[in-house]
Amino acid sequence: MQDLDLVELISIAALLLVLFLRFRPKRRRPERARAHKAPVIPPPAEIPVPGNAILVDGSNVMHWGPEPSFKILAQVLRSLERAGYTPVVFFDASVGYVLDDHYYDEAKLAPLLAVPQEHICVVNKGVIADVSILSMATDHGLRVVSNDKYRDWRVKFPHAAKKGVLLDGTWREGTVVWRGKLNAQVVHA
Repeated sequence: MQDLDLVELISIAALLLVLFLRFRPKRRRPERARAHKAPVIPPPAEIPVPGNAILVDGSNVMHWGPEPSFKILAQVLRSLERAGYTPVVFFDASVGYVLDDHYYDEAKLAPLLAVPQEHICVVNKGVIADVSILSMATDHGLRVVSNDKYRDWRVKFPHAAKKGVLLDGTWREGTVVWRGKLNAQVVHA
């Protein structure tokens, strides 16, 4: 009799398990994280491409010293000009807040950097400056001054991986020190 009770209990437990599994509320699978795709926004059409242009990641270069500084960036720009380049400088929308407590636009930056306003681009909030820089560099075959290697963007912008495209440096004892050849040519492969 006890054996029968045990068999009945096992049968009832099995039946309950089957019913539970069949009618349980379905768990929703967590959505897979989608790869963040930043919108590709070309640089503003109003930025002219001067002869012997070189693009400068201003938000990156102003961090070449121990603290962010427009002085360092201005010295880098003068060094580029002495080498025969015409710098076109790009900034993230937050540039003014990095050194001050308010927004800086192209008109505010031009006299601080002694660069014509039309050679400065402050990208809109939410836009990634790297995309604008690399888009313009790719479209016009230009070099880029930055310590950023743009590894996240090289599939979309293979121009950044070409020899001679990226030029980096540092600020040491009041002087710009270039790590690459300032007058190197971009290899078009």
